[in-house]
Amino acid sequence: MMGDNGNIIEVRDLKVRYPIFGGLFLSKVAEIKAVDGVTFDMERGETLGMVGESGCGKTTIGRAIVNILQATAPDVVVEGNIFLNNEDGQVDLAKMKRKEMRPYRSQIQMIFQDPFASLNPRLTVARIVEEPLLIHTKMSRTERMERIGWLLNKVGLSPEQAQRYPHEFSGGQRQRIGIARALATNPKVIIADEPVSALDVSIQAQVINLLQDLQDEFGLTFLFIAHDLSVVEHISKRIAVMYLGDLVELGPSTIVYSNPKHPYTKALLSAVPLPDPKGAKARERIILKGDVPSPLAKPSGCGFRTRCPIARESCAKEVPQLRDYGDGTKVACPWV
Repeated sequence: MMGDNGNIIEVRDLKVRYPIFGGLFLSKVAEIKAVDGVTFDMERGETLGMVGESGCGKTTIGRAIVNILQATAPDVVVEGNIFLNNEDGQVDLAKMKRKEMRPYRSQIQMIFQDPFASLNPRLTVARIVEEPLLIHTKMSRTERMERIGWLLNKVGLSPEQAQRYPHEFSGGQRQRIGIARALATNPKVIIADEPVSALDVSIQAQVINLLQDLQDEFGLTFLFIAHDLSVVEHISKRIAVMYLGDLVELGPSTIVYSNPKHPYTKALLSAVPLPDPKGAKARERIILKGDVPSPLAKPSGCGFRTRCPIARESCAKEVPQLRDYGDGTKVACPWV
C-alpha cells in the first residue's frame, strides 16, 4: 500500500559516480561525482522543480529515477535508494536490473530535453506513441490505434497526423509527441528534463500550460528539471536547488523565490531578468567570484565554499547537511 506520508518517490543519499579510465592498462584514474549524497521526496500529484547551473547533476538525478543511467554509461556507479511507493508496496528502483525494472517503467516516464533527437526519424508518430503500448500492455491493434488518436487529441494534435514522420513537425509539435508517448501507459510520475528549453518562448508557454492541464486531469507527479527560474516558479509547488552534485536548498516555491536563504540560491535568483529592473521586486545583483569547480576536483567540505561570500574556515572541513528552518525550507548552510 502507499505510504501514509503521501510520498510517491523517496530519494535517500543518492550518489552517482562516473569512473574515468586511463593509462596503459586502462585502470581507473579518477571519478566524476555527478551526484553526491542527495535526499528528497516527491509528493503525489505535485510538481517539484529542480534548478541549478549546467553540470550540477539535475539531469543525472532524473535519469537515475527512471533507471536508464547504465544504458548510456555501463560503468556508472549508483549508490543510495530511490523508493517508489505504489499499490503493491515500496520498491527500490536504484537496486533493480534491467529486467526487474521493466514492470515499473510504465509508472515512471520521461520527457527529454531535445524534441529533435528524442524521436526516431524512421518511425511514424503512430509507431512512436504505440511502442510503449506494445511493450507494457496487451491491447489489440484496434485498441492501440484508438489510444494513439486519443493521446494525440490530448496534447493538441489531430489523429490524422499519426501517419506523419517527426521531420514534418515543428519543435513544439515534436515535444507534444514526446508528451503523448510519455502518457501512453498511464504513468504516475513523469521526469520532465528541460522540456521547453529548446523551444521558442511563445511555444514554451503552450507546452507548460499543457503539462499543467494534464497534471490536473490525471493527477500526475512531475520532477521538472530546468535552468529557467521563471518557468520553474510558474509551474512548481516546491523547488530544489542543486550545486555541483549537492542539494543546497529545498522548499515551497513562494518562499524560495521571495526569501532565498542559501548564498547560491540568492545569487541564482539575482540573475533572473525582470520586466522592470528598478521596480519593487528588483534584487541587488550578486556576482559570484571564480568559476564552478570541476566535479573531478570537487572542493572539500562545502562544494560552494570557493565562491561563497560568507564562507569560513570550518566550511572546508565537513559537508553541510540540510537543516529544517521551520517554514518548510531546508538549507545546507549553517551560517544563514
